[in-house]
Formats: sequence, C-alpha cells, structure tokens
Amino acid sequence: MSDIRPTRRFERRRRGARWDGPDSRIDLIGRTPVRTPATYTPPTQPGGQGGMKRQGPRPLLRLSIAALVVLALFATLVIRLWALQVLDGKRLGSVARLYTTRSVSIPGPRGAIFARGGQVLAKDDFEWVVTLQATPGPTGRIADPTVERRLVGLLPGLTMAAIRADLSSNQFSPYQPIPVAFHVSPSSVLYIDAHQSLFPGVTALEEPVRHYPYSTLATQTLGYVRPITAAQLNKWAKYGYQSNEITGQAGLEQQYELSLQGHPGIITEEVDPAGDVVKTVSSTQPTLGNSLVLNLSLPLEQDVSSALSSEIAKLQGSGLAAPLGAAVVMDPRNGAVLAMSSYPSYDDNWWVSGMTNNRYAYLTHNVGYPLNNWAIQGFQPPGSTFKLVTATAALNSGLITPYTEIDDTGTFPLPGSAPLHDADNSALGWVNVTKAITASSDFFFYTLGERFWNARSQYGLTPIQNMAHLYGLGVNDGIDLPKNEVQPGWVDSPAVRKALHAQAPNVYANTWYLGDNVEMAFGQGETVVTPIQLATAYGTFANGGTRYAPELGAAIVSPTGKLIRRIAPKVEDVVPMPASTRQALLSGFEGATQSPDGTAYGDFIGFNFNKWDVAGKTGTATVTVNDVKQPTSWFVAFGGPRGQPYKYVVAVEINQAGYGAAASAVVVRQIYNYLYSHGVGTLKLSH
Repeated sequence: MSDIRPTRRFERRRRGARWDGPDSRIDLIGRTPVRTPATYTPPTQPGGQGGMKRQGPRPLLRLSIAALVVLALFATLVIRLWALQVLDGKRLGSVARLYTTRSVSIPGPRGAIFARGGQVLAKDDFEWVVTLQATPGPTGRIADPTVERRLVGLLPGLTMAAIRADLSSNQFSPYQPIPVAFHVSPSSVLYIDAHQSLFPGVTALEEPVRHYPYSTLATQTLGYVRPITAAQLNKWAKYGYQSNEITGQAGLEQQYELSLQGHPGIITEEVDPAGDVVKTVSSTQPTLGNSLVLNLSLPLEQDVSSALSSEIAKLQGSGLAAPLGAAVVMDPRNGAVLAMSSYPSYDDNWWVSGMTNNRYAYLTHNVGYPLNNWAIQGFQPPGSTFKLVTATAALNSGLITPYTEIDDTGTFPLPGSAPLHDADNSALGWVNVTKAITASSDFFFYTLGERFWNARSQYGLTPIQNMAHLYGLGVNDGIDLPKNEVQPGWVDSPAVRKALHAQAPNVYANTWYLGDNVEMAFGQGETVVTPIQLATAYGTFANGGTRYAPELGAAIVSPTGKLIRRIAPKVEDVVPMPASTRQALLSGFEGATQSPDGTAYGDFIGFNFNKWDVAGKTGTATVTVNDVKQPTSWFVAFGGPRGQPYKYVVAVEINQAGYGAAASAVVVRQIYNYLYSHGVGTLKLSH
C-alpha cells in the first residue's frame, strides 16, 4: 500500500531500542507495519541520546501512601464497630429483638359433652395431624405428587386416593393447609421434621381434635365442629375469637358454642433471620372450655336407636319404603329430653378425619338425608294423633261434653265433595269422645270439624288451631338447638292457605271451606308437625296442662368439675285442663293400649299394666309421594309407674311405613320395655 513506507533496518542498543526513522515501526511478532503518530517523541537519555530513562525512588513512595490509606480505613472500621457495640448497642439490640419475635396462637381445647350418667359423648384429644399445602388448580387443588408419594410411604394407612379426596373436598378454604392424616405417630413426626427438604409444604402439628366415641349415636343431636365461618367471626369477635378457631356448626356443638369453646394460648418466640426459633420469650397455656351435661341417657339412647333402626329394616324388608324416621323420649314433668334418635344416621367423626365429597354427597343426597335431624325437621301430617287437640278444644269450649255421643256410620257425607270414610271403612255406631279416641273414630272428629264450622259465629274461625298452638304445634317449641335447624311446621288454617296460595296459586285455593275444616279436625289437610312437637303436646297433657320447652342441656360445668349453671326448665304456655276434660281424654288414651277396642292393644299385650300405666294414640297420615299414597306411621304415648305422675312420653314417626299400630307402636313398646326395666338413672352434674 502506498501509505506504508519500506521497512528500515532494526538496530539493538544496549539500554534501549528505537526505530530508525521517525514515521513508522514494525510489530516484532507479526512484522506488520504500524503507523505511529508524527508527533511521537522517543524518550531520551542524558547527553541527548534516545532511550529509556532510569527509574528513581517513586515505587517506594507509592507503597507508603497505599499503606497509610489502608491503615486509615482499618482505623475507621474499628471506630465504627466500637460505636455500634458500645454507643448504640442497647438501642440497636432492642430494635433487632423487635423484628425477630413472633407470637403463635395455640388453640384451646373444647369442653366435653357428657350424657346424664357421666359418659363422654364428645371431647377433644391432642394428637399429631399432618397437613399438606396445596394450590388451587383448574380442576381442584394441586400438590406436589412426589411429596404425596413420600407421605404415603411414611404414614401407614394413607393412600394417594385418600389424599386426592381430601384435596378435592370443598370443606376447606382453597388457601389453607389441608389435613391429610390424623393419629400420626411421634416417630413419623420426627422424621418429617428432620427431613423437611423432602416434604415441602408438609406440616405436623399437635392439635386438639374433636372425637365422638359413640360414632353414629345421637349424631345429628350432637352436631359437629368445623373452622369458624366469616359470619361467626364477626359475631363472636368480641369474645376473643380468631380466624383459626374451630367452632360448632350444628346441633348442640353450635347451640352451646360460647360455653364449650376453649381459650387459646400464646407463645412468643425469638427467631433468627432464617425464621428458626432461638428461644421462647413467654408463653400462656390454652384453657379448656366448660363442659355440657345433657339430660340424655346414653343406655336409653342406644336402646331407642336400636329399636328404631331394627323396625325400619324390617319394614324395608317387607317391601315398604320407610326411608326415614325419628324417636323422642321426654320427661313430661320438666321437658327434659332423655333420648332423641334420627334415622338414618352417620359417623360424626367424618367431620374430623376428613369429609370426602362422596361422604358429603351421601349426607345431603342419599335417600333419607342422614344430615337432617328428623326429630326436629321431619314435619309430616299428624293423622289421628291430632285428635288430642280437637277433642280438648271441643270439650273446653262446650261444643261437646264427655257424654256426647255421635253415630259413627262409617261414611261421612260432605256437601259438594266425595264422602269421607273411616280408615278401615268400619262403622263404630254410637261413640263418645273417650271411645272415639280409643278406637280412633274418624267419623266422630269429622263431625266435630263440621260443628265448629257451623258455629263459627260463636267459636270463631280457628278454635282448633288456637288450641293446637297452646299445645305447641305449628310454633317454635323452644328446644335448645339452633333455630335454623328447628322446623316449626304449621296447622292448616285460612291464613296458611292464603300463604300457600301466594306461593303456588295453581295448587292451593285462596279460600277456606267446610271440607277444609273437617280435614283439619282429624289431622289431615295441610297440617304438618314434628316428632318433638307431638312429644311436647302429649307431655303437656300428661302433666296436667303445663307446656315445657324441650331441654337437651342440663348444666354447664367448669373444667375443674364445678357447677357453673343449672339449665332450669322453661314453661312455654299452659293449656286449660278441667278435670272433666282430662279424665275423658285420659280414659280414651288408656283404652288405646289396654282395651281390646284400642288401636294399639295388640302391641301392648303382655305388658305389666299392674305396675305401670301406658296410654297413647296411634296415627296414620295419608301422604302422596310420586302419585302414590304412602301412609306416615305415628305413635305417641305417656307412662310410668302406676300411681305416680307420668315420667316418660315417647313419640315415634316413620315415613311411608303404613299404619301407626303396625310400625311406630312396635318401637314405642320396645322403648317402654326398656324404661320399665332400667329407667334412666340419676343426673351427674360433677365430672
């Protein structure tokens, strides 16, 4: 290239080297010409000769300056550390501690629920629970499959299917850890803790866990516990409830929540920046909640449940549907509920060990709906058991006397409608109110309904309904269970028909006729009641007219066994009961079980009436289910040792089971056999 000059000769000098020429130099490695700026001036030596200049003492000076800088920096560091530790040590130490402590809430155990004899029906036990953190996914919660398999390999009895079922359960918040294993051994807990890297998202906690030792017994009555709801938290925040509380969600667990709930403890821990606990700063131990003692007798409850379920199994085996039923035993002297059974039942511990979707579907969709308490929710037409109400209204008002007789021809003509008949098309002839109850004459009570209608200007339009409300039918009976669970039912009336018409105008007429009054008088029409209501009504008659609220709870007891509060009987109303009225009806109810004309006579053959009295009333209510008439079977009775105030009233109802004497009365007889032999035992208030 023209701008590169020819290479000149290279000369080596003793103290240096330079290019022979001012304009260019040569790369000694690649021999490539490199342009050098024209202003470049080679270094010179003394004497005017070109070459490198000899170096003097400058490197030593530079090292000295560097050493002084390092020394100054070290001194500054020492001074700063001294200031932090000595001058600001206390202040900074308190700040450090402020940001490295945490408080952990320890759930307080719930108080126990005891039967009247001291047996534990529900209690909290501390046990290790393993939870798994999962995240919401497109088809449900998702967890690490590897972690799931490790848990299955570690914990006996745990399966992948069980974990997946727990993750898919809708009873837990999408963001809270899911309990996947209960009753975990301490050795498994230690292994998880020591190998946390293998179990990310897994936590083992020792927590109070609710247990129901008798599993399926009185399940719906006891209720269950679950994590606190937002509504409950808002309602009970003033009592110190927190978002991690376990609270009663149904039954007695909910009704007596504020008494049963324990108080949480607090542990304050000092932790390092990694979150590991350094030491416990302070701790307050959780406090056990108070206990609830029930009027309910455990042995009696077991006998009632067994008798009810056995009879229903027989009915189903004979071809009847009999999908559900209930039985109640009460003390008519004070309203104490001694037994309450609902069929079908389920294991209350499902709510503790994990309520799977399949289990929940069984509770809410299976025939019989086991989640429901049919003793307080199973409203059905009362049939002839309602004759107690109509007869009391007729006698108290003067519509009839105990000696009034009506000719039961078996067929009751009803203007503008088809005639009505007795249940078995029988004709009893001339009967008074006592005989009409004993033999269950429908014709007699058709006539009373007609007479009240014809004399409505004198007695008003609703004399029978008014008496029913005094007995507790169609009203909330005050039982100590959550109000949203108790079905008050209703007694058919012009007001009820108007309300039904508003809801279904194509089904119900907005009028009230003679035929409606006649049907209502013998327990049909649109009247529906529950077993607990009929038990209350007959208990009111048995004690002479005082209606007590049914009471399951007997007392609240402290964790140390001290009586805090006795749950006293509550009077709800009073039914006027003149001696003439009471005796006429009592003779009829006694005849139902003891006279050969009685509808339940065959069920009580062989019972020891020399020592005990038992009186009652059968009921067979017509109900249309899927266009098929399915009778509801009722029997209500009161009894006790002869010559003493009646001690027990028993009400049994079985859906779609046929005649009252053929189904429910069988169960009542078995219950009285037990009561005759065993009674209920004394109430223990200290535990």
